[in-house]
Amino acid sequence: MTKALEKNRRRADYHLNRGKLLEAEGSLEKAKSCYRQAVALDGDSESAHSELGYALLNSGEPEEAIKSFVQVLRIRPESTRGMNGLGNALEKLGRMQQATVCYRKAISVDPTNLAALNNLGNALEELGSHDEAIACFRTALVHHPDSADVLSNLSRALRSNGELELAAQCCRKAIELRTDFASAYLNLSNVCKDLGLLQESASNYQKAIALKPKDALSYCNLADTLMEQGKVDEAIECLRKAMALGSDKNTAYSNLLMLYSSTHWLSPEAERECAEGWEQSLLTGKERSAARERASSRSGAFAALPRDGRKLRVGIVSAELGSHVVAIFLQPFLDELDRTRIHLSLFPTVARGGVRAEHFRAISDSYVSLVGVSDRDAAAYIRTQGIDILIDTTGHTSNCRLGIFAHRAAPVQCSYIGYWSTTGLTEMDWYITDEDYAGGCDSHFTEGLWKLPHVAHCYRGDESLPESAWIPDENGTIWLGSFNRYNKIRDESLGLWSKVLKALPQTKLLLEDRALYEAESHDRILAALRRNGIVESRVVFLPRVHGYDFAKHMALYDRLDIALDTIPFNSGTTAFDALWMGVPLVALQGNRICGRMAASIVKNLGYPQWAATSEDEYVSIISGLARNIEERIKLRKTLRASMIASPLCDGRGLARSLEDAFEAMYDRWLAAS
Repeated sequence: MTKALEKNRRRADYHLNRGKLLEAEGSLEKAKSCYRQAVALDGDSESAHSELGYALLNSGEPEEAIKSFVQVLRIRPESTRGMNGLGNALEKLGRMQQATVCYRKAISVDPTNLAALNNLGNALEELGSHDEAIACFRTALVHHPDSADVLSNLSRALRSNGELELAAQCCRKAIELRTDFASAYLNLSNVCKDLGLLQESASNYQKAIALKPKDALSYCNLADTLMEQGKVDEAIECLRKAMALGSDKNTAYSNLLMLYSSTHWLSPEAERECAEGWEQSLLTGKERSAARERASSRSGAFAALPRDGRKLRVGIVSAELGSHVVAIFLQPFLDELDRTRIHLSLFPTVARGGVRAEHFRAISDSYVSLVGVSDRDAAAYIRTQGIDILIDTTGHTSNCRLGIFAHRAAPVQCSYIGYWSTTGLTEMDWYITDEDYAGGCDSHFTEGLWKLPHVAHCYRGDESLPESAWIPDENGTIWLGSFNRYNKIRDESLGLWSKVLKALPQTKLLLEDRALYEAESHDRILAALRRNGIVESRVVFLPRVHGYDFAKHMALYDRLDIALDTIPFNSGTTAFDALWMGVPLVALQGNRICGRMAASIVKNLGYPQWAATSEDEYVSIISGLARNIEERIKLRKTLRASMIASPLCDGRGLARSLEDAFEAMYDRWLAAS
């Protein structure tokens, strides 16, 4: 018996089969040891290399896994399992384009291969090629119509493409096929949230969590829905649970910071302290060596090149280079940059299509996608490009890539436009703003505040839109309103607006739906107004503009007499849009940057009298405008022209101001290096 056992132990298949048993029992380290013994005994065993490769992948060792899958393909070049495994490993390393090559090769060998079709669809979706991803998943379903995985993944791609009803159908079919499928419940929850079905969204997130209790993403997404429902306490608790789980901890932490900064839930001092903790969270585990990397960067990793005779090299890392509101404010000054002074590199972190995305590519000197590239590798690449000033436009919002900046990718690093609070990073040098926008907020930031002499945000209105067709209501009703998304219209705003509605009995409130089904948000808003003594009959909800046609949406401003700002998180793009359509906007100036946006806008437009410093003054300003119909008629005819002539639409002036700032920032670094 002993001799037989010893004989078996000299056989590769013995160790291979034993490894499979151990892996099935959850003993991954022991299984890897068995697979390695199998490889040592038979270096040409395709199965041994393949099993070792997947075990290495499952234990978070993609670099080692690649070596195993290369051996599989050496032994049998047509191995679809080896191609899929190599693609999976490359994905883990952020080499997404190379991964798609592997999956396409597998499909060329076997056009019906489920794993390859599914993997390729997922990779294409990650790269932003939504139409291609949808086509790939649909091809997979032709051959495998009952694949719950493919149906769930197809729903995610359809959601990205805005095909929400069809995405929901795919999720529900996937759940019918596999009732314990946590990912399908998660995807269905996301679709329901986009549709405005908030209770159904929350319910499905809870089901996903029950099935997969250690999945941080479900908690993060549930927090978003709870915020939509006005349940801030519960949203915070969800995000804290997500952070405690460890997986995707930094995303949960960023989401928590974004919540705090938009709701003013914490004092500015406490919020800043919390933001500083994000960096410490990032620098655990695999990122621990980043601290040493940053220290070396400070001690001379960047060449101190004088500016004389060369262009300053400016790079922008952004998740918003395409169809996104941040891009609306990037384009006016980027179009006006003096290219004799500035060399512009753009680093998109999310793949976006469309006319504006192509425009950004065309105007840049260098355009390099960082989609799927790890923070460490992205920072290393940017360092090779000799960037002098590196700008982040995303902050702690969706698709945060502040990890790139934590690795110190350029001698001077700045936060600008897309985020309204401190990043908390020791390696972020400046937050670019202006005096009016950021007055008194210096202590809220770990960054220095670089205050431009020009207003820090520039808007380019669509001049093809017709001038306002507004006329006063024939019944004497004065329509007040806001076309912000409902998640921005919370109790603080509704309480303030209620004071106005009480002071002006002839007024009504006009709001706009942004989702297909908004009944739950209507109920929340109406309940808050009732608590403040405002009856339901004084509120009108405009239905969602089909397909979100921008021109039709902007035409709705003809229904408004006076635009109301939101608090504590002000209107941004919505404020500019209202003014562009000739609607006077009244703001209540706060004591933090996100509460000073609208006041800064109206001041720079030349109407400081529309910026209130107290709630009573806010009510008084609106009352005065409501009574002065002649003034409002005049504004409808002149406000757009005033806006075009103001600093708000002066892209060239902003570009000059930023160029001067970039040179001064670099000179300051140069002097200290």
